[in-house]
Amino acid sequence: MKHEIKKFLFALFLIFGINISAQEKVTVALNVFKPLPEVSFAAFLTNPYLENTPRILQIIMSPHGKDVIVQGSILCRKIDGSTFEELSSYKTKPFSSRNFYNDDFSSIDGIEIEDSDTNEDLLDENLRKGKPSGTYKIIIQVYDVNMVFQSEAISELNFVNPAQTLTIIEPAIGDKLDVGGIILTWTDVLGVTDFIVKANIRSSKMESLEEALQKGNPIVDNKSVGFKTSINLREILDRELIGGEELVVQVRGLVPGPGGPTVIYSDIVNFYLKSSGSSPVDKGVQEFESLLVEVMAEWKEQGEGNSEAYKILANLLEDLRNGNINFNDIQIKNENGLQLTYVDFMQILEYLRRNPSLLINLSFVEK
Repeated sequence: MKHEIKKFLFALFLIFGINISAQEKVTVALNVFKPLPEVSFAAFLTNPYLENTPRILQIIMSPHGKDVIVQGSILCRKIDGSTFEELSSYKTKPFSSRNFYNDDFSSIDGIEIEDSDTNEDLLDENLRKGKPSGTYKIIIQVYDVNMVFQSEAISELNFVNPAQTLTIIEPAIGDKLDVGGIILTWTDVLGVTDFIVKANIRSSKMESLEEALQKGNPIVDNKSVGFKTSINLREILDRELIGGEELVVQVRGLVPGPGGPTVIYSDIVNFYLKSSGSSPVDKGVQEFESLLVEVMAEWKEQGEGNSEAYKILANLLEDLRNGNINFNDIQIKNENGLQLTYVDFMQILEYLRRNPSLLINLSFVEK
């Protein structure tokens, strides 16, 4: 009888053991949305477990419908560092396993955070330059409600170029420019699919640059310029400029993502317009500079940014802007060697400005 009871208990243990081993663990994977701008990641670091945080990653679980607890952490390593330091960590309350995004953490109707901790000094150090730098490790660990480990996912992100940001190159702050030739140039940013330009008049020193930019009736009202990183502001004006005015301008870039585009903003730059009365030659200089900028932009898009002709244009543009070439001393001749009048040149220049692809070559003969 005892022998039969032992066999019965052994059978129960065997069945129990089989049931336990057959239970399916919850696996987890991370999907980080790339390319990931530093601005978006910096905002994520500041509030990684809250709603309205930039959506930068998806947590994928399988199977769904199991009661789980998630523990996560963000570690960072400086560009010249050898070890990771914990920047922040958190633990959720139990919830039903499913796929979710980093902005689904919420104390209202999302996944609730039970406990979290942030190294504020380390966070401040990371964001002191306005953007993250170095290597960041995101760790997600899944447990059942009894804190039995299920699975783990790790993703590393590298920001090795902390200088990359959206910056207006020209005009510089305080520049004085001719009304007919305001060349706006900014840095390119990886992942941006569209640049938007906004400009306005600053009518009083009492206005902040932001107030001046956002007030009604802007001179450039959020104009899309695509992939371009240089334009003549006159080409996208919504109303005419007046000499002597102070202008403010900002460029923003759109980076597509699953939750909608992420917006990267440049600083707001203010500059001034020269009073009316500039000579026709001055206007010609500005128009010629504008043409060079447009031709160079088109050649760059066509993969000719390293060509000899492109380098010649770049050097000519730099010499004109630096005053190394005096436009009054330039003689412009047609294919037959006849010198063009200023009126003829301006007509040709205007035609080429509207059709920059027709300018296929330039040659120069120094006096």
